[in-house]
Parts: sequence; C-alpha cells; structure tokens
Amino acid sequence: MSINRFLLIKPWGYSIWADVDHVVGQLLIAEITDRTPIVYWGMDSLYSESVTKNSFELFFEPINEHMPHEAVRSDYSYYPPIWTSHTVLMEDPDKLKWELRDLQDMIASDANVLVSDVYYHIGAIAPWIPERHPLFGKTPHQLYRYLFDKYIKIQPSIIDEAKQFVYANPQFRDEKPILGVHIRANGLVSEIGQIYNINDYYHPNIWSFMSNFECRHLFLITDHYKFVRQFQKIYDKYETLIVSDSRKAFFRGRVHPNRSNYPNKRHKGIELIKDTSDIIKDTYLAVQCDYFIGNGYSSLSNTVLRMKDWPEKNIKLLY
Repeated sequence: MSINRFLLIKPWGYSIWADVDHVVGQLLIAEITDRTPIVYWGMDSLYSESVTKNSFELFFEPINEHMPHEAVRSDYSYYPPIWTSHTVLMEDPDKLKWELRDLQDMIASDANVLVSDVYYHIGAIAPWIPERHPLFGKTPHQLYRYLFDKYIKIQPSIIDEAKQFVYANPQFRDEKPILGVHIRANGLVSEIGQIYNINDYYHPNIWSFMSNFECRHLFLITDHYKFVRQFQKIYDKYETLIVSDSRKAFFRGRVHPNRSNYPNKRHKGIELIKDTSDIIKDTYLAVQCDYFIGNGYSSLSNTVLRMKDWPEKNIKLLY
C-alpha cells in the first residue's frame, strides 16, 4: 500500500452483517486503489461505547496495525471535501443525501484520505478492477471469499462462546451431518409485482435436505420465538432440533441524529452489543454445519455463504 494514501471506512449504520458487507466492499476499493484501509466505527456506530473505542474491534480483530489517528493530519487532503482533519472522525448526519459520494469519483480521487460511509455492493465495485490487478475477472462471490478470508476475523472471545455452546450441545459436534437453518420473522418479499412469504418455502426444503443427505440434526437460527415453537412442534419428535441459545430479537435499526432526545435514544445502542455478539456466534456456528438453508435477502444468510467454500449442493438461499 502507498504511504499517505488511506481509505477510512466508517460504519454504514445497519445490521452487523450489512455493515461488514459495507466494510468488505470498501476493502476491495482499498486494494484496487492502492490505499491503506482503516476501519473506524466511532461514535456514529450503533455499537459505540465511548469516543476512544473502535466498535469494529468489539466483534472482529483489527484488519491491520494502522490506527484512525493516522488519517488525521492538517496537511492531508480529504475526499469527499466535506471532511477536514477536525471533522473526519465525526459523523455526517447528511450522508444519506449521497452528495459527493459517486463511486467513480471516489475511486479516482487522489486525496490523501478517502472517507467512505455509504454502501456499494461488490458487484458495483468489481467493474472498476483494473485488468492488471490480480483480482481482475473474479466473480463477486469469489471476491467475497477472498476478502472474508483475508480480513474478517471474528474475535476469539466470540468463538469461545460458540465452543461453549457446542460443549453444552455435544450432538452438534458428535452427530453429523447437521443442517443449519436461518429463518427470520419478516419473510415478506415484493418482487416483479408479486408479494409472497419466503418462509412458506422452508419446510419442504428442510425435508428434502434431511432426506437426501441423511442429516441427523437441524440447527435453528431465528429472530422470533414463534419459529422456535413451530420448529419444536414439527421436529422435536424426531429428536433432531438444536436451537441457538441467543436471545430472539429483531434488529431495531439506528436512531438518526435529527431525532428528538437523540443522546438518550442513541445510547440505547449499547444494548445491541451482546445481541450482536450472539448473531456473530450463531453465524460462526452455521458455518460449521454441513448443510445450510437461509434467506437470500438476509445479510446473515449471505454471510454464511461467503465465509467458507460450500459445495453447491450443500447450501440453498431461498428467494
């Protein structure tokens, strides 16, 4: 990476795996523009505990040895030009206007510090990979696999919690194969003029996997207890069901700075840290499964797809 050329990656501000998707896309931009990436989830992060804490590192190991303060120098130029050395670690409450955040302009910028706080899918970034670059010609999924393996390392404390779950549920370790299933409360999809509930398609696919691949257990991840009860009613009699021990809770989203009583509402974000660690733990456990069925519109399910090399027949995302 070039000296004095940084890409400061701020939070996008949505669910944990949506924010990681944003980070991964920006890491690709860092690679193709020869910039040193710095991930900084500061006070504008849903998970911030203090002004001195980088919330990304609550959940993941640092991507490199570089620190946010390295991007703060009075003689540095910044892009978008709304930023200065005095403001670059703060939040832009108007970022959703997308002003001065065109992807082509960001990639072409010669500023010392490129600042990214908006999301671009890897599929939109891939066409900008130069032909001379070793990543040129790779599919979006291949790019995700490369970037996840290189950069996204779950904190050991969260992996230890996953191991404790396996210790408490030895059938997860000893009685293979296991089918992981992720189902979320909001299964409504509106596409091509049709509205349907994607959750209606789970059980036929589960029975198909259980039968065709002789799965001995089903590991359930969900954000609503109604699915725990539903799955217990159907699968408990076969002694196959293993339920994640995480709290079943919706992702409530961010509180924007223009809301009244913002500081008090904002600090409720601290309550998300344990739930978010559990989401990452569940995702890690799903990746340990032999097979997986998930929601193609879910960032969690897509992360399971991207975190290991699945044989094509072993994983199915429903659309």
